[in-house]
Amino acid sequence: MAAVAAIRTELRILETNPFTCRIADDDRLERELVIPFGAAGYVALFRIISEREVAIAAVRHQREHDCH
Repeated sequence: MAAVAAIRTELRILETNPFTCRIADDDRLERELVIPFGAAGYVALFRIISEREVAIAAVRHQREHDCH
């Protein structure tokens, strides 16, 4: 599926640059990665655990309600 491939490709940015993603909440370690796809795209909510580890909490379509 093309959407899954696009999500996997964009998630690779988290391997080297998780701090470049927008802050999701008051906690600077909780972030969102915007994943372009078609007319809208997806948003991945994740938390930075350490310099080498992130935990992905959810991936949602941009037209869905918040996943917080």
